Amino acid sequence: MPSAPRRPVVPDDLRPHPDHRQQAVASAADPDLVEIGAQVGLRRYLAQLWEHREFALTVPLGQLQARNQDTMLGRAWYLLNPMLLIAIYYLIFQVILGIEGRRGVENFLPFLTVGVIVYGYTRSSVQSGASSVVRSRRLVRSLFFPRTILPLGVLIAQTTTYLYALGTMLVLVLLMGEQPSWRWLLLPVALAIQAVLNLGLALFAARFTFHFRDFSNLLPFVLRLGLYVSGVIIPINDQLVPQDPLRWLLQANPVYNVLEMNRQLVLGTSFEPRVWIVGTLWAAVLLVAGFVYFRRAEDRYSGV
Repeated sequence: MPSAPRRPVVPDDLRPHPDHRQQAVASAADPDLVEIGAQVGLRRYLAQLWEHREFALTVPLGQLQARNQDTMLGRAWYLLNPMLLIAIYYLIFQVILGIEGRRGVENFLPFLTVGVIVYGYTRSSVQSGASSVVRSRRLVRSLFFPRTILPLGVLIAQTTTYLYALGTMLVLVLLMGEQPSWRWLLLPVALAIQAVLNLGLALFAARFTFHFRDFSNLLPFVLRLGLYVSGVIIPINDQLVPQDPLRWLLQANPVYNVLEMNRQLVLGTSFEPRVWIVGTLWAAVLLVAGFVYFRRAEDRYSGV
């Protein structure tokens, strides 16, 4: 009858000490310890975001400083890019097509300036946010931090850039004959609403790109379509869109409402509370929905 296999002899110095086992059990029971990649409660997750707030600031601001360092004009491109776009659209839609005075468009150049610069903030936030997780694969694989910091950091960087463009916009509309108004004091409110909206859209785009890498190639076309259906270049009114259902659908676009908020403040157009209510509701809904959608894949991003 074959003898039973002998158990290997473990030297005493390699045996787990009883105190070590007790410490392991105590550590496993510690509520402050969380397994890497495991989902945590919302309150704990928000606390982790706050704990990593410096990381959310230093990384994107460092990237901003490094951007355009190799170019002759450097940071001046933050101002030149929107100005060149304004010049191109003005050449096409006013000089060639003569849109001013038609389709309800008056004082076209200030209208276009506000539209291009404000929409550019949303476009750059969404486009940069879409690649935030994929582009930061080394950080995601090597460091533990709430992944929401990546789209949030992109938003901080784009908001910093937008502040340059916003100042340029105000100077340009003054040179175009617009008068300063007390409404300009409400621009930080419109900026906050747009920033919330942009973050929600960036969270959606970041997870889409994580799952479907081809989405990054499709996104520029989606954003270009948004340029035309959001009233950036020409207004969405009953002269341009006489069909009521289609016009109402286009005016329900969250980006359209953000643009109209800024035009009411900067250009002094008629104040419409509906625009502010709809825009604020859209921003809140998209932020909550985008955060929930992005966070559900928190444990998968390390496999990027």
